[in-house]
Amino acid sequence: MLRFTAALLLTTSPLVAQEFYGTATLSLGQSQTAGAPVALQGANGTLMTGRTDLSFGRLSDTGLYLQADLGLSATNNNNAAPNTANTSTNVTLRAGRQTERFNYGAFVGALQSDHDNDATDDALRMLAGVEGALSLNDRWDFNAHLGYLAGDSGSDSSATVTNGIFTGVGIQYAATDRLSLGTSIGYLNAKMDAPLNVVELWTLKLRADYDIAALPSMSLFAAAQYGESHQKEVIGADDITDTTTLMVGLTYRFGKKAPKTTNLTYLSPYLSNTGSILE
Repeated sequence: MLRFTAALLLTTSPLVAQEFYGTATLSLGQSQTAGAPVALQGANGTLMTGRTDLSFGRLSDTGLYLQADLGLSATNNNNAAPNTANTSTNVTLRAGRQTERFNYGAFVGALQSDHDNDATDDALRMLAGVEGALSLNDRWDFNAHLGYLAGDSGSDSSATVTNGIFTGVGIQYAATDRLSLGTSIGYLNAKMDAPLNVVELWTLKLRADYDIAALPSMSLFAAAQYGESHQKEVIGADDITDTTTLMVGLTYRFGKKAPKTTNLTYLSPYLSNTGSILE
């Protein structure tokens, strides 16, 4: 898949007079999970998480772009939360057009994860959607996305998240030439494989990025995300679980300035992990 993606980006004919761009990100963090029904799921406690992301693409003189996003995350869930994902990977392909003030496009991707600290439990989710971004001026940027995900539970538990719509909006403000502040809200409405309960997920994220003056291609970031999963039971009380995550990391940018695309990494802890705490 990686070899095919690279070949596609390098040889696609509509992107004549292309310029290469990309980012590489390393992040580390900690999550705290609490709420019902953690006693059943074993998903209560503190989790240490690490993540690497690589995005690269080609941008033509006409504004058309092709981009690939690759991600890998690992969670130290040895005792605190055995029913959450041990590792997960994601691949997303994007295509669209960038103009001076806005860009729009579409994406397709896959989220694969391994669960429960063993080699037999895994899950795969396919996703597709549309996205757009608007630069109001030199300070304010806005973005939004809408997508659909589907897939089976693989060899994992049958009670996993699938067949759902996800959407989100985000705002970024350039406070100074080096410091930018952002916030985003994500929403998922999906079903469980079995039983067919409706699951809703809300996430709220705050993030700050700071460009390093001595290293123009490098920036530091810190982020906090709160997520609430609401599993609506057919019989009995609903199950509500909260997860708070703190992350810090380093981003390296190379090539031409990249188009503004939606950051879909908020999906990984909840979707590629077959619902994570919803399992």
